[in-house]
Amino acid sequence: MADKIHGHCLVCDGVAIGINFGVPTCMPCKAFFRRNATRLGIQQFICKRDGDCLITYKRRRSCNCCRLAKCFRVGMDKSLILSDEEREARNKLVEMNRLKRGKIPKLQCIKWMQPPYVLRMTISKSSQYLSSSDQTLLSNIFHAHETIFSIKRNDSSICISTPEHISLHDYANQISHGFQNSIEYLKCIPEFARINTDDKIRLVKNHFGIVANMNGPIMQSTVPNNVMTTWMTIFGAEITHAHLKSNQLLQAYIFDPVLLKIIVIILVLSSGSPRNLGTTDIDQICDEPLTIFAAQNVYVELLWRYILSRSASEQNAVKFYSRLITCILYWKKLSACVDEYVDNLASELKQMNPLIQDMWPKQAEVEHITDMNVPKKIII
Repeated sequence: MADKIHGHCLVCDGVAIGINFGVPTCMPCKAFFRRNATRLGIQQFICKRDGDCLITYKRRRSCNCCRLAKCFRVGMDKSLILSDEEREARNKLVEMNRLKRGKIPKLQCIKWMQPPYVLRMTISKSSQYLSSSDQTLLSNIFHAHETIFSIKRNDSSICISTPEHISLHDYANQISHGFQNSIEYLKCIPEFARINTDDKIRLVKNHFGIVANMNGPIMQSTVPNNVMTTWMTIFGAEITHAHLKSNQLLQAYIFDPVLLKIIVIILVLSSGSPRNLGTTDIDQICDEPLTIFAAQNVYVELLWRYILSRSASEQNAVKFYSRLITCILYWKKLSACVDEYVDNLASELKQMNPLIQDMWPKQAEVEHITDMNVPKKIII
């Protein structure tokens, strides 16, 4: 197709991939010109023969001097070479335009992140691995989540506003509605409810990012174009692509009725958090880590039995579980990247509502800790 549209490279007569720096060229000659044209005057290009070497696609590497001279001779324009900063700005503009037109290319998951198969419920397997109390607990989890989040699904007032006029604090204040619902959902979990109040607040703060990131795909299977544009405007291309890949990884699990709902519980019931690695705030250490661990273990074992009940074999269950853990690690990495980004925007943090502000430590107060009281703005 490239040969029919663009013909041959004017430098080496290879297959042209497009118009590069003003003329049709192949990819190697395009890269060669970009790399070497800017070195004129800095690096010497000397021909070992008579200065008129034959440049073909088989012999194009034999003489850089004559190859570069031919690039200029056929009309390649040095002024069209963009600096790294200019290229980054152009790529960002192209990305923004694609997002605005809703033409984001579908991101492909890394192969080892993809689940090996869709879980299938079989009655015989269900009764084999899940006790009646397990099935009751799964039913309670499902109905608690559906009851609390059904209101959010029907609330059109929480839609993201026009992307061009949104800021980080606006976006954070919007997602705070869904995060508050997550807190209400957790309060329905008996093991979470039995944890002391201070530790519950710590757990919610420690795992704010990953819970907030998982809320969207659970509630809405596809990412609206205006939300993608908002991410690009606020976070830039790198974090936006990570967000989209995170959502695509979640796509493999959102159609299971309870899988992600269990995972949210397990993640919140983790006494440790990478958010606290760089802080000296002793207040972030949980008072009763063993109680939290015991509560988490209930749902880790439930998750494993649930996966077994929906897998063709134990071997497949192990593969599925392993890939699920890999995806969770990716989601946690994204959460850490967003944390690091937001930490540097103190002015934006000050404009967020109290609930979201409480998700970040008050850096100025860290060095002046006088007691171990946990902020009570989070209502649990």
